[in-house]
Amino acid sequence: MLSTLLGLVRAQPTSFRWAVYYADAARPEAFAPFDMVVFDSDRHPDLGPLRARKALAIGYLSVGEVHRTRSYFDDALRQGLLLDENPNWPGAFAVDIRDPRWHARILDELVPAILARGFDGVFLDTVDTGTDLERRDRARFAGATLATIELVRAIKRRHPSAIVVLNRGYDILPAVENSIDMVLAESLVTAWDFQNNSARLAPPSQHQAESALLKEAALRNPKLRLLALEYWPPEDSAMLKHIYAKVRALGFAPYVATVALDRVVPEPR
Repeated sequence: MLSTLLGLVRAQPTSFRWAVYYADAARPEAFAPFDMVVFDSDRHPDLGPLRARKALAIGYLSVGEVHRTRSYFDDALRQGLLLDENPNWPGAFAVDIRDPRWHARILDELVPAILARGFDGVFLDTVDTGTDLERRDRARFAGATLATIELVRAIKRRHPSAIVVLNRGYDILPAVENSIDMVLAESLVTAWDFQNNSARLAPPSQHQAESALLKEAALRNPKLRLLALEYWPPEDSAMLKHIYAKVRALGFAPYVATVALDRVVPEPR
C-alpha cells in the first residue's frame, strides 16, 4: 500500500490530494477525496475507513514544543525540559531538544505509540524551534540544531518503513533530506497575520526563495516529495482556486485550510 501511494506522489506530485485535520468530528466520507491525511495523533476520527481504501494516515508529533494538553506535559515540566511559551500558540512550550531524555521519549514512546495506533508515519512539527533558539542565544542553546538533526535521523533509522513528513525545517533540510519522505512548505504563497487573524498573499520573493530551496533538495533526493499547506478563509472559493493553481504551478501538492485545522476544506471544483 505504502509503495503504491508513494509511487503516485512521485509520478504526479501536484495531483496528489492530501489534507490536515486536527479534530475528530468529521465523517469518513469527508476524507474520500484525499490520498493522505495528517491527523492529530491523540484526537482523530477512526482510521479504518481511510486505510480500507488504501489512503495514508499520518500522525502529528511536535518535536520542538510540548502543549499542555499532551499527556506527557507534566512529566516534561517536572524534568525541567520546558522553556518559554510560544506567543502565537498559547499553551505550547519550547522543549530543550538537546536533552537525551526528550530523545528517548520520542524514540522509545511517542513514535512507537503513534505507529501502534495504525498510522503509516509521523508528521514532524516545530522542528525549527531548536534552530530559532540557538540563533537568538547561541551561548545558551548551542547544539540545538544538531540535536534536531540527530533526532530526525534517529526516527527514520528506528522506523525505516514509516513515512516521515517534515514541516519546514529548512535550516536542517540538507542534513536530513535522505531521512524523510516528504517536506511541507507551510505558508508558501500565503501568510497568516496572528494579531489581526487574517490572511494575505505572500510576496513573490518569499515563495520563490523557499520553492527554490526545496526543489534543490528534491533534485538531490528524487524520492523526496514537496507539499504546501496554505491558510485562507474557505468561503473565498475564487481565491482558493487561485492558491491551488499557484502552488501546483510551483511544483507542490497543495492543501488550503483554516488556520485552526479543525475543518475538512474540500478543494473548490
